[in-house]
Amino acid sequence: MLTVREAGAPDRLALIPLLREMSEFYAERRDDATLAGAAATLTTPAGRAGPFCLIATEDGAARGFVSLCGFFPAFDFTWGLLLKDIFVAESARGTGTARVLMTGMAQFAHRRGYTRIDWTTDGRNARARAFYAGLGVPIADKPYYRITGDTLAAAARGAWPERVA
Repeated sequence: MLTVREAGAPDRLALIPLLREMSEFYAERRDDATLAGAAATLTTPAGRAGPFCLIATEDGAARGFVSLCGFFPAFDFTWGLLLKDIFVAESARGTGTARVLMTGMAQFAHRRGYTRIDWTTDGRNARARAFYAGLGVPIADKPYYRITGDTLAAAARGAWPERVA
């Protein structure tokens, strides 16, 4: 039977293969120490902001996980959650694991008093977009912005990039 629960320190070793598979999926090869550090961070929430990790297991084997971070303010100065990642092992795709993880995430949010959950997906990820559409989740009408690397370093110096059309 597939179950979802909040991951804790005892789940770190089970998370590492999932994190490795996810890093390979996104072409982000990581060494064992980095993956172990990520598993430790995901299972050590720092108060209401998290991060939090929910793990899906079946017959003692990890099948997938969701990583979440709290944010404030959300509606009426309440707390919301950002779904940072949902990942299901290739061997468990198409088994309902993602749906069970999403339900577990909603239960987690509701139980802990978070008033909304926000997330994004790559516009080219047709499988993810179809999955969310199948859940009946509407697409929010908000653009998403990101700065990283050299652009982030330049912005920190006040040297923002040229205006984008």
